[in-house]
Amino acid sequence: MSETDRLLVVEDLSTTFTTPSGRLPAVSHISLSLDQNETLGIVGESGSGKTVLARTIMGLQPRTNVEVTGSVLLNGHQMVGVSEAEKRNYWGTDVAMVFQDPMTSLNPVMRVGRQIDEALRVRMNMPKDAARARAIELLELVGIPSPERRYRAYPGQLSGGMRQRVVIATALACSPQLLIADEPTTGLDVTIQAQILNLIDELKERLHMSVVLITHDLGVVATRTSRIIVMYAGRVVETGSTRDVFHRMRMPYTRALLESSPKVTSPSHTRLHAIPGRPPNLVNLPPGCSFAPRCASATQRCHEERPELEVDSTPGHAFACWNPLPIRPERVA
Repeated sequence: MSETDRLLVVEDLSTTFTTPSGRLPAVSHISLSLDQNETLGIVGESGSGKTVLARTIMGLQPRTNVEVTGSVLLNGHQMVGVSEAEKRNYWGTDVAMVFQDPMTSLNPVMRVGRQIDEALRVRMNMPKDAARARAIELLELVGIPSPERRYRAYPGQLSGGMRQRVVIATALACSPQLLIADEPTTGLDVTIQAQILNLIDELKERLHMSVVLITHDLGVVATRTSRIIVMYAGRVVETGSTRDVFHRMRMPYTRALLESSPKVTSPSHTRLHAIPGRPPNLVNLPPGCSFAPRCASATQRCHEERPELEVDSTPGHAFACWNPLPIRPERVA
């Protein structure tokens, strides 16, 4: 498939903020692509640049003290360097976003139905009655019981899981081709998390959308994505198919993320594994690999030279590490 036929093509994208402490490269030289009806997982710790990358793709950067370079082609339309008026032509219909916290995404003094049908009336020019009917239909689509009654509810009258479903319904109102879900299960219990993730999977297939799923938990994307990008300190440190990243992981940071996830098979009260140290200060990055101060396998070269993405023997699998993990032998069925 040619680059022009892909739904999303990001090339050498960088986002740098100007802060009182200096220039902060939140996203550095990232390239990725996404096909129609594909799910891409973006994984990394808090502060790794996942949300900034998503907002840059959407064109939701602050108006001042930020510099964006590179290219974001969404359905063939350039999103970098265009006016907000031009971006609004694509928000909602070409791309929509589910934000981390539904309480900050929803207006607490506006009924949830009004917040959904507002997008329909503004972007789709729907009459008021048609927009109301469609909003109730969307509430039912995302699994909210008694949608006619919930249509008139305020966000504070709904549970966390229901609020997140309302945010998803709002994002889907204009039938976007790409849905960016930024930590869509933050603050929800594990049962509701599974329901929300299953809902996104179901809606993706039913509406023929592509999905970018952003999370800090590799376990979340294990069975829900076709490809994974692992980010650290604003850069991609490993990328490949979901199978390759899990079964042929080469980056020690990827393994550390996986080991820090709780396991169902572990005995009760098992102490969780934590990655030692803290993420680097992006204003003053070390000269070598950003993960080197926290990596048990780091050598002198790791502290002095920054590794670039290197393609593995498997096509499409790349990693940035001077001392990659050995490839585990394939299990024989």
